[in-house]
Amino acid sequence: MKALLHSRIAAYIALSIFILSGMVSCSDDDYTDDLLVICPVVPQDSVLIADENLREALLTLLNTDSLTAGNLATITSLTLKSKNYSTLEGISHLVNLDSLTIDNNKQKGFIDFPAEIADMRNLTYLKASRVFKGTLPDSLSGFTYFATAECRLTGNIPPRLMNLDAERIYLGIKSSRFTGMPVDIWRRLCIDTEKYQLTNSVAPQADGYFLTLYDPDSLTNNTYRENGDFELYQTHSKGNGINMFILCDGFDRSCNAINGIAEKVMKLSVEQMFAINPMNNLRDYFDIYLLYVESPEKGMTYSTDWCATYENKVETYFNTHQPNLANRYYLCDTPRIMEYIEENTGLSPFGGVVMLIAHNLIHGGSAGMEYVHNRTSFSVSTIETQFAKTIWHESVGHSIGWLADEYVENGNNSAIPDDTKNWYIDEFDRYDYGRNIAYTNDNTAVWWSDFIGDERYADEEIGCYEGAHYYSKGVWRATENSIMRTYDRDQTFNAPCRAIIWKEIMTRALGDEFTYDYEDFVKFDMQDRYYPLQ
Repeated sequence: MKALLHSRIAAYIALSIFILSGMVSCSDDDYTDDLLVICPVVPQDSVLIADENLREALLTLLNTDSLTAGNLATITSLTLKSKNYSTLEGISHLVNLDSLTIDNNKQKGFIDFPAEIADMRNLTYLKASRVFKGTLPDSLSGFTYFATAECRLTGNIPPRLMNLDAERIYLGIKSSRFTGMPVDIWRRLCIDTEKYQLTNSVAPQADGYFLTLYDPDSLTNNTYRENGDFELYQTHSKGNGINMFILCDGFDRSCNAINGIAEKVMKLSVEQMFAINPMNNLRDYFDIYLLYVESPEKGMTYSTDWCATYENKVETYFNTHQPNLANRYYLCDTPRIMEYIEENTGLSPFGGVVMLIAHNLIHGGSAGMEYVHNRTSFSVSTIETQFAKTIWHESVGHSIGWLADEYVENGNNSAIPDDTKNWYIDEFDRYDYGRNIAYTNDNTAVWWSDFIGDERYADEEIGCYEGAHYYSKGVWRATENSIMRTYDRDQTFNAPCRAIIWKEIMTRALGDEFTYDYEDFVKFDMQDRYYPLQ
């Protein structure tokens, strides 16, 4: 009996040695008894997933007891519920994964961003707020939806991160720690204002971190514009010529490379200004100058509280800054800007159009009334992703057309006080300002009375709508919505606003040769669609 037992043990040992050496494989039919398990079932193509919670989630999703290259390849969408993941190492084994969502990481644990994601060419959707830390691989590319808000990711956004040729894209990186966005991604986001609505998803970053533009294509460029250099971007071909000056603040020397960030930003601002009616048909009346300004630092100061206390103040040439995030307006050294223009171009900016671009991706802008007496248009616009709409509202609407705001301040349900109303009426009459609003709903008394009932503008439903110039009562506007009231999709200038802008530009360009006539405007506005009323 002992001999038989010794013989069986020897056979078991020999068989185990063969298995361990790879000479035989196990199957479900392998022999076991009470003394010894011959061999567990281990698939040859098994995949190791280091994190226990991630491994458990995948096993549950696949309804299996083992992870293999084959079954992992069947996963195209993965949502990881609230767990305390320590790593996503091995995630690239999901070779056909298209969508990855991590629904918070328990206790807000931050894990390293897995570099292997850069090799997952099918992955186009990533939603993982409050999950990752570290930096993004430069090779990361091809996303149509990328949301990593409130993460601890640092450094630059990779230059090919977003698939800009996709029908729609979303970039959500707010309240993280990024410092650089590629200028070409920024330009594409700004050009199609209806396709990409991203203002509140990009900035601000976490306290102490500033998101600015960088240009991977110009990093090796050592040819720079000097402080004060300028170029004549366009010469007028109609009228007497209206000088338009575009310049930047918060753009350091690295931004002023030839064909670099500042140049791209200023040229885009011009193209966007003339991309909307009526400006697109008035461009030939302008001489456009681009001025290069070298700030000591890159970026823009802003405050996260009402007291304007700045923990991280950025030094710029014209001291442009945002007092606090609760308000959109910007402050800067306006007299110094006007001096800078004349010192370097030899041309007076007065009577022309001046637009300052602030290097800040946080929504905001302003247009001053300090030069309305000599018809000098001055505005500040940030480089937020709704850049074009800010330019339309601030630079075109306020500073060129002298239009008033048509929106009502949040929570303001009161009527405009009589003393405030009377002051505005006096100022508007003195400077021919704010003709897009009225303090009466008498259709025959408002500036835009000619438009009311004109069948050619029936689709705009022009009339008198109560609520404008920050007050909900006692002030009226011409249409339900316009770019002077809201940045919502598809908003442009209504017909009365277009007429005011046209009148202002033609007066500057032609002087005494021009006299405003309603029917002349309708011909200009409707172009080949024009027909006279009987």
